[in-house]
Amino acid sequence: MNTAVHLPEHPRGEWVLVTNDDGVDSPALRPLLTEISELCPVVGIAPAQEFSWTSKTLSRFARPRLERQDEDLPCPLFSLDGSPADCANVGVHCLYSNPPSLVVSGMNVGANAGLAFLLSSGTVGAAVEGMLSGVPSIAFSVQLRAQDYARWRTEREDFLESTWKNGAAVSGQITAEVLTHGLPAGSSVLSVNMPPDIQISTPRCLTRVTPTSYGSFFRQCDDGSFEHHYNGYRRVGSGEDGDIEVLERGQVAMTPLRFDLTAPIDSADQARFETGSGR
Repeated sequence: MNTAVHLPEHPRGEWVLVTNDDGVDSPALRPLLTEISELCPVVGIAPAQEFSWTSKTLSRFARPRLERQDEDLPCPLFSLDGSPADCANVGVHCLYSNPPSLVVSGMNVGANAGLAFLLSSGTVGAAVEGMLSGVPSIAFSVQLRAQDYARWRTEREDFLESTWKNGAAVSGQITAEVLTHGLPAGSSVLSVNMPPDIQISTPRCLTRVTPTSYGSFFRQCDDGSFEHHYNGYRRVGSGEDGDIEVLERGQVAMTPLRFDLTAPIDSADQARFETGSGR
């Protein structure tokens, strides 16, 4: 029996793929879909459940399935029982003959500022997957106050309606700029972090990634197993302001990313490592 999902009519012209890592039931997803849909055709594909802290994980040993969400939205929305990167890859390569013009990931419930969060984030991971597929990508995240984040984690209720509405409006403006004029020069992903009191009028700042790290991600339980126990990040070194510092000033941190991971090679290292290599 053929159980393939019936896809919507092929979008005309350019279209945008929207995904996230908080799952298809995230209260931040629908305001974003509505806002981006005012710019151009949109298709949403979000994980069927939350996939936070999964970076760019792909489902190598699973067979994810799409399921159409029957909702009153201005665009089609699907859930995929896979990761955010799965959603981005399926959306870019498996829906239509022409890929999206842009991948938008978010809005993440919580900030993804600083190197440690950025490299761990499923929201950013979906944007990186879009970039690896040759599609410009944006990751949007909204910082919450500690008490609001704790309440959301335990209750999963939408009590921050104005935050998501304002965050979506800012995301829409930034997306419109990228659709019209492209990403910042030299970048392939734009990571955007918004403060808790986000407004349309909140100042915006292009910035760098703050170097951060974190210690143990786990603690041992009585039965010998390990459970998640995160103690926060720590800044590494010092230097000019980055995305964390911009957020601390109550501004929107917009960080252009490029993935040239090669460290500079100097002659001393060549002498150390290439000696005896047959040169």
